Amino acid sequence: MSHLADLARPFQVVHPFGQVIPAIHGRPHVARLQPTREKKASWISPLERYLEGWAKADVEKILDVTAADYCFCDPFVGTFSRRSLHEYFDVLMERCSRVGPVKRRDIAFELHGPMAGPSPGLWFYREAPRIGLSGVTQIEVGEQGVFGESVEYDVNMASEMLRQAAQ
Repeated sequence: MSHLADLARPFQVVHPFGQVIPAIHGRPHVARLQPTREKKASWISPLERYLEGWAKADVEKILDVTAADYCFCDPFVGTFSRRSLHEYFDVLMERCSRVGPVKRRDIAFELHGPMAGPSPGLWFYREAPRIGLSGVTQIEVGEQGVFGESVEYDVNMASEMLRQAAQ
């Protein structure tokens, strides 16, 4: 019997601070924040382009809206700056390919939100559905664009595989 059904079952999403995020259809319920018109011009446009870059695994699109001191932190892959972010995708593909063939589109991340979070910044549910990675991420946006993102993964088979590959 195949264990694919077990892998496809949604996992309970737990916020990094121990709060369970209510799930609807296997995804956390997301609170939509409505920015004022002034804020919309200053952070929504770069943020939307940033999210689109992750959805397409397009490093250039991501970097186009990041601040000079941008920092991306993935606990299983590493910490990356503007200059080194392209390496993130290379390392992620290499580690995921240990289980089977992985293409660039497989490591595209969908970010859903923003949702309520325990600290400043914008919190999103983050998933790469083709490889099974999911979790939450905090994105920091300022006047110069996106200046930081920090990922925390859900505990599931895909994140465990990535964690072991990092050792």
